[in-house]
Amino acid sequence: MASMRVEPTALMTLIRRTLLRPARPAPAGFRVRVAVWLTVAGSLVYAGQKVYMAARGEIGMPGHPAPAHVQAQFEHPGWAQAGNAALGIVAALVPWSTITHWGARIPRWALLCALALATVLQLLGGLITLQRADLDLAHLGWGSAYEAVAGGVGIAAWIVVLVSYCLRSRPHAGAVAEARP
Repeated sequence: MASMRVEPTALMTLIRRTLLRPARPAPAGFRVRVAVWLTVAGSLVYAGQKVYMAARGEIGMPGHPAPAHVQAQFEHPGWAQAGNAALGIVAALVPWSTITHWGARIPRWALLCALALATVLQLLGGLITLQRADLDLAHLGWGSAYEAVAGGVGIAAWIVVLVSYCLRSRPHAGAVAEARP
């Protein structure tokens, strides 16, 4: 049985063509851009809230600080919240990269992995926001309504961004979009 030998240059070419090929997705429509900007805005609001809590030296969210036994687990709560703020900024860059020219140079598999992970984590955050919203009709306030709307809109926007990028970045999606009138 003869062993298969692959030339190193041929292997590198194969890796470059398959793994490092830029996605070059089809242009995003108006609704997709709105969904992207909603996700970016939501992530930046989250980052701002975490910066505020870092400045206060508390764990939790504004209006919903963590219980005292959770606060006691952190020696430096400001640093923990600053790290969460940095994650919020990264979470804003991921959907933004799906509609930018510099994001089109990122390989499809890499951006899809980051976008899927960010979407799952943001969906969990949106569900927690919906659960936390006090929707008692007898005491319904603006804070509860905002949390419910922000959670629901955030969930929908992240799903739209993920699905649209998945469809727009398919191989030859750009050629199909250009052929349409």
